[in-house]
Amino acid sequence: MKRVHIKKDESVESALLLVISKLSINQPEESLKLLAMCAKDDIPKIHVLDYALDIVEKGSYLS
Repeated sequence: MKRVHIKKDESVESALLLVISKLSINQPEESLKLLAMCAKDDIPKIHVLDYALDIVEKGSYLS
């Protein structure tokens, strides 16, 4: 998997929604955790996206 840095907020949100929707099929607890992180105003969405991609990339689902 090749990772690129996204600068536009709309693109970050779209990518994040895609990853969350894919995770919701196999790992619903992780997708709910990511949604909760998105709801917090003090966590930048790009950091949530990086965390989500780490989950997908490593195949390890952190608690």
